[in-house]
Amino acid sequence: MPIFRLTIRYDDQLLGHFESDLPAALQAIRKIAASLSASGYSLDLLVAHSERRLLETGPDGVRMISREPLFAPAPLKQYLDSAP
Repeated sequence: MPIFRLTIRYDDQLLGHFESDLPAALQAIRKIAASLSASGYSLDLLVAHSERRLLETGPDGVRMISREPLFAPAPLKQYLDSAP
């Protein structure tokens, strides 16, 4: 299941981002993008293509300490126009 990150700007000022990895993430991105675009916000879409993991090894074996999704830019229009 992909992780989507929608970067939100207004007047070229970065306001923040919305990130989702839920099963309905694409539908959420579509709803938010439609609403914000209509209000004059600029949006960029990033999709995680892989992740970086920090692992620890010890007497009890290997355990994951943290993970960081690695995002790449994606065409927002393509995701908005694709079938659900």
